[in-house]
Amino acid sequence: MLFSLWVMRAETTQVQNLNDSALHLALTRWARSRIDQGKLPFDGWVPYLSLGSPQFHHYQTLSHVVAAYASTVLGVVNTYSWGLYLLLALWPFSVYAGARLLGWDSWVAATAALLSPLIVSVAGYGFEHSSYTWRGLGMWPQLWAMWLLPLAWGLSWRAVNQGRSFALAALAIALTIGSHFMTGSLALLVLVPWVIVDPSQFRRRVIRAAVVGGGALLVASWTLVPLIADRAWQGNLEFFQGFWLDSYGAPQVLQWLFTGQLYDSGRLPIVTVLAGVGLLVCLANARSDLRSRALVAAWGLSLVLYFGRPTLGPALKILPGSDDWQLHRYINGVHLAGLMLAAVGAVWLARLALLLLHRVVSRVPSGLAVAAVAVVAVGMLYPAWSQVADYDSTGADLIAAQQQADATDGADLALLIDHVKAAGDGRAYAGTRTNWGKQYTVGYVPVYSELENADAAAIGMWLQTESLSSDVEVRFDERNPADYDLFNIRYLLLPQDRSPSVPATLIERSGRHTLWKVATTGYLEVVDTVGPPIVADRHDIGVETAAFMESDQLRRHQFPTIAFGGSAAAPATLAAGAARDAPAGTVISQASSPADGMFGGVVVANREAVVMLKSTFDPRWQVTVDGADVQPSMIAPSFVATTIGPGRHSIVFRYVAYPYYPELLALGVVTLIGLVFGARLLGGRWWSSTWSRVTRRRT
Repeated sequence: MLFSLWVMRAETTQVQNLNDSALHLALTRWARSRIDQGKLPFDGWVPYLSLGSPQFHHYQTLSHVVAAYASTVLGVVNTYSWGLYLLLALWPFSVYAGARLLGWDSWVAATAALLSPLIVSVAGYGFEHSSYTWRGLGMWPQLWAMWLLPLAWGLSWRAVNQGRSFALAALAIALTIGSHFMTGSLALLVLVPWVIVDPSQFRRRVIRAAVVGGGALLVASWTLVPLIADRAWQGNLEFFQGFWLDSYGAPQVLQWLFTGQLYDSGRLPIVTVLAGVGLLVCLANARSDLRSRALVAAWGLSLVLYFGRPTLGPALKILPGSDDWQLHRYINGVHLAGLMLAAVGAVWLARLALLLLHRVVSRVPSGLAVAAVAVVAVGMLYPAWSQVADYDSTGADLIAAQQQADATDGADLALLIDHVKAAGDGRAYAGTRTNWGKQYTVGYVPVYSELENADAAAIGMWLQTESLSSDVEVRFDERNPADYDLFNIRYLLLPQDRSPSVPATLIERSGRHTLWKVATTGYLEVVDTVGPPIVADRHDIGVETAAFMESDQLRRHQFPTIAFGGSAAAPATLAAGAARDAPAGTVISQASSPADGMFGGVVVANREAVVMLKSTFDPRWQVTVDGADVQPSMIAPSFVATTIGPGRHSIVFRYVAYPYYPELLALGVVTLIGLVFGARLLGGRWWSSTWSRVTRRRT
């Protein structure tokens, strides 16, 4: 822990984020704003990315909610940066505690903790520094789950094996689920091997596992029930196909395992060798040692799941919701179980070395022998410690350079971003990940990330949310003026040597940065809808609406309706084949509060028409026309709209949060109380006597 606290100390420096931390810090700020308004921070409209989405409703947000509440004392940025630093640096404590709860002695637990900062994998995304640091991936929710998983494994093993700590086990698993769905699923799935490692106690262990697993699901219901209830409206990103969803297959994973690249990429495979020795030791002891069976089973389960769809194929269908699982994240279980196996192997080798040393040189004092073995162990581990230290040292240098860039070039850019935010009438664009935007940077941070860091509504930071519009946004064509109007992109941030791709007016310069304005109709527009409807669901909405994005219908402001997820489409306002040269209507005035999920205005329709809000459709949008509630509908490419008659109308779009969070949280509390008071029945004398009576009656 001291090593990690030292080598990662630069992570507390406040600089602009260039990885997923930009998203997670923005979500934490949004949750804090809800708390400041006296609202629960579990659901609401997050407008900044992917044309808006109820991100908290579909995502793993426990870490953001907890950090938001803590930030009321410490401040959002301090809470986030120090939280990341301390959670990652102090993770060895969790590994130690988890190993002890699994029944291993203090030497094995301490060795696992000692090895825990040293994981480096070729694939990334695992329990390693590069998954979380500033120069790495910034996976804040997984960091919380990484801290919780050793405790969840240890406590659930204690509950299933000994009939103890049911409430704590259920709570630990539920917190892991709320922090990170994939790691949480592994905390649940490991209950299966916990049961089968002791066939002689199968029925008893099944009941205990069912109590722990069922209790965990009830405690986590505040995040699972809303997610499942509205799963149809959660995007399943087509551009995440490949290793993100499928993982790599057994041949590739096994190649990495046997060449040392799952634990020791870029160095001698010391952790890999120790894990191999530990695996052999556990297999040799498996007949008499339940701990060894449990550890091997957890490692094997994680490894098989990490193989992913190329190997498991249709067999994954037995796991509910697995179509959305990013199976490459199961490297987490391979890493955690591998660390504990490596600790078992290291302690076994150390004890063997001491035994051999005493036999060869019988007069060597025990203390001197232990010191000699420790020196050899330190020498063997030095390359790993050095590699990790070099990685974090390079990160510190990059952070220092970014801090300087933020204070100079970044200050110039901030003036223009503040102008965009103050206007609040449209989205901004500064390139994307797939074009010139990735070279338009302040220091190492792309300007589109700077927009995200500033909570400015923008496009270009693609594929970061579960919005239905994520796959639509990717099809934005910066050369097509109609796309700017479609997405209400009113502002362009460009380097001074770049000109806009569409007609635009220069409104401000600051340093080497320029701010341009594009004419759009705003967030609201009066349009015609046409048939036939586009048939789509959450898996293919980007593909199915792609032709519309490239068609002349978009330029003529004629929008197909969408029959989404098996539901009927709204009737079109324009008959098939009809052509109208006159516009469908105009927007007289409009106002918006995107962060509150509120958009409204006064419109005039020249005929039966549709008022379109250029934001992602969700069934929780409520629409009023002239004070009366009306039914929203979905139109291409993925927007919310409602039909109006001719004349002048006042219209309001309002996102209404999921209403049952208090009840679900109360259910979790009641479940924990029930597990606390029911633990004696499930693990104590009552259970033993009842089981004996049942057995005698059957006999």
